[in-house]
Amino acid sequence: MVSGKARLIANEIIELFQNHGDSAQEGAQVSQFDHLMQLAQTAEILGYDEDVVLAALLQDIGQVAVAANGAAESDEDYAEAGADYLREKGFAKKLVRLVESSLESKRYLAFKDESYYNQLSESGKALLEKQGGKMYQEEAEAFEKYPLFDTIISIRKLDQEVQHQQLLPPDVEHYRNSIIRHLVKGSF
Repeated sequence: MVSGKARLIANEIIELFQNHGDSAQEGAQVSQFDHLMQLAQTAEILGYDEDVVLAALLQDIGQVAVAANGAAESDEDYAEAGADYLREKGFAKKLVRLVESSLESKRYLAFKDESYYNQLSESGKALLEKQGGKMYQEEAEAFEKYPLFDTIISIRKLDQEVQHQQLLPPDVEHYRNSIIRHLVKGSF
């Protein structure tokens, strides 16, 4: 992909988050977009590769893209909508799969880790039920065999940790440039 097209896509994504990811999620001190940038920043500091850092940043892209289109898509379709959006824009398969798996990781941890489930708010638990509830044993065993399993779970756990921290505001331009770099690199 040429850098001009990659820049247009990066600008579109940043604008989506700025226009539709500006509200704070329940119990959060920062907007959804600021939280995601802090999550990406933390993943970067911990040494995760750029695909993982961008997956952390873009994990809610389905939610904001659906909101931007005014569609009344149900909560359980956000991860899939996000993966479809990123795939259409030319993002790498690994990054798309990490974003697509955000709901699976939530369902898995709710099944596997009682303390994870217990820390969810009541509305978070209700949303989890709408999204399929806790995984069943067979689902969890199959999910554990997926090649990106450890990374998927790491992102979800990191997401929970970052929600309760106050970090310095990340640089939007840094992530805009990371998106551009990723898209240009993926075209070769």
